[in-house]
Amino acid sequence: MKKLLCMLLALVMVLGFASAFAEGKTYYGGYTDMIDATVAIYQRSSQGDAENIWWWDFCREYFGINFTVTQLTSTGEYKSTAFASGDMPDVFYQLFLDSSSVVEQGVTNHNLVALDEYITPEFMPNLSRIYAAYPEYKTAITASDGHIYCLGVIQNAASPLMTFYYNQRWLDDAGLDVPTTLDEFTEVMAAFKDRENLPENEGKTIVPLTGDLGNQPRFIANAFGWITDSAGYLTAVALDDVNGTPCFIYADEERFPAFMEIMKEYIELGYFSADVFDDQYAGNQTAQQKAEDLTGFDQNTSNAIDPNEWTAAIPLTSEWNDEPAIARSYNAINCQSFAIGNREDMTEEKIERLMVWVDWLYDYDNYLMSHWGPSAEETEYLYGLKSGYTTTMNEETGKWVYSCKEVEDGDFTSFGDYQNRRIQGIIGGYLGLNVDLWGEVTRNVNPPSYNNKVDENVLPYLVDTYPNIRFFDAATNERISELRTEINNYVNEQYVAFISGEKEINEENLAEYFQTIKDLGYEEYVQYFIDYYEAQ
Repeated sequence: MKKLLCMLLALVMVLGFASAFAEGKTYYGGYTDMIDATVAIYQRSSQGDAENIWWWDFCREYFGINFTVTQLTSTGEYKSTAFASGDMPDVFYQLFLDSSSVVEQGVTNHNLVALDEYITPEFMPNLSRIYAAYPEYKTAITASDGHIYCLGVIQNAASPLMTFYYNQRWLDDAGLDVPTTLDEFTEVMAAFKDRENLPENEGKTIVPLTGDLGNQPRFIANAFGWITDSAGYLTAVALDDVNGTPCFIYADEERFPAFMEIMKEYIELGYFSADVFDDQYAGNQTAQQKAEDLTGFDQNTSNAIDPNEWTAAIPLTSEWNDEPAIARSYNAINCQSFAIGNREDMTEEKIERLMVWVDWLYDYDNYLMSHWGPSAEETEYLYGLKSGYTTTMNEETGKWVYSCKEVEDGDFTSFGDYQNRRIQGIIGGYLGLNVDLWGEVTRNVNPPSYNNKVDENVLPYLVDTYPNIRFFDAATNERISELRTEINNYVNEQYVAFISGEKEINEENLAEYFQTIKDLGYEEYVQYFIDYYEAQ
């Protein structure tokens, strides 16, 4: 009896496979077979687990790629171990491979597959079309050996990298305008701090500048004439808008001490939180400060009581710099989000299949679908979702509002929560075409709009910084890495000591600081960047 039952089950399975084969399902790109692949991907705290994310079901059912997903809340150690051991995923996805890593792991160690030979109209019609129209985009991500090892997002070049905002109600209460100079900004911060004396704030701590020491000080650095697109503004190469050269702000013997004095003063006066050196401050306390109406300046208006009450900040000037300027968005392109591991078992067929897959994201309509999931009309793509999204025009704002059955049923608190935990809308955010280059979008989409006076207070002051994609040759890259490690460690240590008050900002200590930077090889270090940008 048991043997007969097994035979019957086997027959049912065979018939099932035969039926599936007879259907002849064809996946995107014309493929008829399902392949397995592994992918490692960054996971933010707000994002859901892979087994509940629609995107991976979509990849299996639409592209015929069955991904085994490894989600990472920290990527550095994972990348180091994977490259050192050779036990790599097929796909590195949103793991922030900077250009020096691409040189090391692609050009030198051959741990990454060279992708450029597959960027053809046959395999990648969408990306090929973009490169034909914007050849500078392809040039920007091509490494020193002439190959492309990593792809990333292509975005709107005519937008700011990051905008900063004032609480307009607080400005009105103080009778102050949006400041345009560093002195005026300091006056505003003092007025904001004084709100602790209001009866409703008794016993509360006002923090005028929320965030960590990676973003708000970058805005203040602009006032000194340093323009950088990096949150690691202190040790990132910056445009010296005063002298028109690449620089590192920590080596400026005239302006950097003055900048540190400002930072020290702001911390002592409580304009920054005493917890500003805590990595979790920006994510946790900032949201709490906003929710309780205890902050007046931040890099965005999310979690603010009423975003309409916030006004974009105008880039500051000062006695050291008379030209307001702020970095535009990453020069439209990066290459940090998609790479293929050059595993021993990697095949030509799998590479082609993965390239066809990722090319899909370089169509704007497809990017939007990856961001929101399928629309209510695209029921063939639901793959486990209760419904597709719907759009309703808000006549008051003139914008489309998004919803879906899973939000209406209360499974998710908002459409944004649904995107993160069920769709994983960030998929498109780090990789794909997130700007309508040709005006061909067919989905109901809110075109780029600038509220809170961004169009008046920010866009006129956008400038190109030095591209953060730099492909030095392998030997130079190694030498730069050596110098950077020693110099940055010393600079970060001394900077904290100076602005925290542990070390006095005086002539003797500053002389020792600047001399040590030179002794560590700063002049050689900065010359590599000067030579590189002059050669471009």
